[in-house]
Amino acid sequence: MPSSREKSISVRRIIRALLWPLLVVSLLMGCSMVRVGYEQLPNLGYWWVDSYLDVNDTQSVTLRTDLLALHTWHRTHELPQLAHLLTEVQTQAAQDTTPAQVCQIADRVRSRLEAVLAQSEPGLARLVVTLENKQLQHLKHQLDKRAQKWRDDWPADEPAAVQTRRLERLVERTESFYGALSDAQMSLMRSGVQDTPYDTQTAELDMLRRHQDLLQTLQGLAGSALPLALAQQRIHGLLARTLQPPNAGYRAQIEQYIQGNCNTLARLHNSATPAQRQKLIAKLKGYEDDARRLTLR
Repeated sequence: MPSSREKSISVRRIIRALLWPLLVVSLLMGCSMVRVGYEQLPNLGYWWVDSYLDVNDTQSVTLRTDLLALHTWHRTHELPQLAHLLTEVQTQAAQDTTPAQVCQIADRVRSRLEAVLAQSEPGLARLVVTLENKQLQHLKHQLDKRAQKWRDDWPADEPAAVQTRRLERLVERTESFYGALSDAQMSLMRSGVQDTPYDTQTAELDMLRRHQDLLQTLQGLAGSALPLALAQQRIHGLLARTLQPPNAGYRAQIEQYIQGNCNTLARLHNSATPAQRQKLIAKLKGYEDDARRLTLR
């Protein structure tokens, strides 16, 4: 059995392991890295949901049960697939790569994310139909706070500051896998950021669209007598619209942004020294080992 110390490695290492395959969930889309213990995910998930919905005692029991079940499913079904992916990526990491190969791995990571979301839908439906109006008001308040924080982090009237912030995040995450970058590699990264501009105004509009979609969907389900199967269908639609924005123009911008980052990451990897590649492979191997230790059999 893995020790408590071994178990605590997980998301700090396992989800960080998605960095090279996807310097995508993290780098291509600019999400922040998760640095927590895998075993604590049910508790952390609970407190995250509670911070947005202020769940009551009855909801709390059901939510904790559903999160534990989701975690068990993930350890049983998803960690082995993650371990397999990491094994393949280690082989690829020893060789040069192409933007298409980087994006292909990104697509595989995304498919695993979609599997987790699909598995979470029944539990989300069970929770949402029990929500009260005061909880929806609490959610709106939290979403408004989140939107304001996003504006503070990504000021629309300061494109140079946005580029600097993107570059700093990209370099920090990349160096955690490859080690220190050379001046030439830093120039490459800077050029990649400049070539894939981040449209903060469009991104903000889609963020507000997602928030409104979430509130409207939950308002239509809260306290309803809908069968859970129908509630789950609506939750499925909400999650699908979150992953794939309805606006075709914005979807095209996202694809262009991801493709640009695939190009940058492929160029960076191909410029890596033997020592940098060995550091990357060693990291990925550590993450693979963690995933296998944490898998429930």
